[in-house]
Amino acid sequence: MDKKPDDKTGHRSRMIHAYAERGSSSFEDYQMLEMLLFYCIPRKDVKPIAKSLLADFGSLENVLAASKNQLMKTKGVGNETATFLNFIYDINKRLRDNRYKNYRVIETLDTAADCFKEMFQYENKGERFAVMMLDNSNGIINCRFLSEGSVNSMEINIRKLVELVISFNAVSVIIAHNHPNGYAYPSNEDINFTLKLRDMLSNIGVYLADHIILNHNEAFSMHSDLNFVNYFE
Repeated sequence: MDKKPDDKTGHRSRMIHAYAERGSSSFEDYQMLEMLLFYCIPRKDVKPIAKSLLADFGSLENVLAASKNQLMKTKGVGNETATFLNFIYDINKRLRDNRYKNYRVIETLDTAADCFKEMFQYENKGERFAVMMLDNSNGIINCRFLSEGSVNSMEINIRKLVELVISFNAVSVIIAHNHPNGYAYPSNEDINFTLKLRDMLSNIGVYLADHIILNHNEAFSMHSDLNFVNYFE
């Protein structure tokens, strides 16, 4: 009886050829991860490892965002593989940083939302808070992450935030934070924080222009919503 052809023979070259011909749109997440593993685990079937990583972490994004120690808990993932995956994640973060630093002027609230989308693109480990400080021509003076944690619990001292705004001589401010596992919509804590910060900034003649809430898929501008627009007028 003739032997069945070994399906694994030439598997890597077939996948590389398929990617070259059709791009990534025809690949599932485990296949994208599998191809990454080709370059750090030679001469081994890495499909089970790719699938195990996705099962352990829940998504491709979470795999790449995981720490080296977390990754190495998955069977088949050693130090070099975990380091390689961390490096891929850091390259993506660097690209993200370079893109959002290209923003110079905030022409509309949508422009601000786009800038924050770039900033928060890989921030899926937990909630983070960012502030954008603008001059009187809506040019970006400075834009940075300040802390981690929910607005209600994160270690943001509003007075220190106000001092930062003063130090950059900002005329207006836009703040943003993310809900990694929830809706891009303000909670009661978000609303209370917004009003408190608005009032403190107003006392020093600085305008709070917007509070943007993001998740993996979208960004919500409080100023652009009829339920909250009065907070910014």
